Amino acid sequence: MKMYFRAAGVLALTLALGGAAHASNLVTDGNFDSPSGGGSFTTYFASQSFSAWTVDSGSVDLIGGYWQAPAGAGSVDLDGNSPGAISQSITTGKGAYELTFDLSGNPDGGPVTKTVQVTVGNATQTFTYDLAGNSHSDMMYVPESLKFTTSGPTTLTFTSLDVGTPYGPVIGNVSVAGVPEPASWALMLLGAGALGGALRARRSRTAGLA
Repeated sequence: MKMYFRAAGVLALTLALGGAAHASNLVTDGNFDSPSGGGSFTTYFASQSFSAWTVDSGSVDLIGGYWQAPAGAGSVDLDGNSPGAISQSITTGKGAYELTFDLSGNPDGGPVTKTVQVTVGNATQTFTYDLAGNSHSDMMYVPESLKFTTSGPTTLTFTSLDVGTPYGPVIGNVSVAGVPEPASWALMLLGAGALGGALRARRSRTAGLA
């Protein structure tokens, strides 16, 4: 019985550690709905901010009801009147993390391939979206992800790499969460194995007494 409780305790601890690693979204206003872009959209220019996001260059459109949103109530066209960039400081500790977001493209005009560069922690990656019949009512968002490490607080930046166009890459449903260290996974497996062994031993003793 003591072995059972010890194994259960190990498993509970490791599950708690794993849950902490996958804590709530570290991005503020990842759904771009605080504030709302309104019934259509609102344009923000370099040095302006909305919620925790700052426009670093060019301009962007905070989309309200102009087209279909992903999981949240809003999205951002990274080409406002011209290609732009937005960033946000994120409170992270030393460790491994994963960024996820939904990507689409403004269907109102070219280029056909929309391009966005993402920088966070030690990672920089370029993502592209090809217009393929998406529309205001069906933006055909594609889930994207990027794993990164950091030694402390970091900055998340989305930069449009389009040139001379107001029809850019569209992002939404932005999230950053911790990724369990390999040692945590090993501890979780050890806890699960110990609990399974204790249960098997208990069943064997019960069968022997029957």
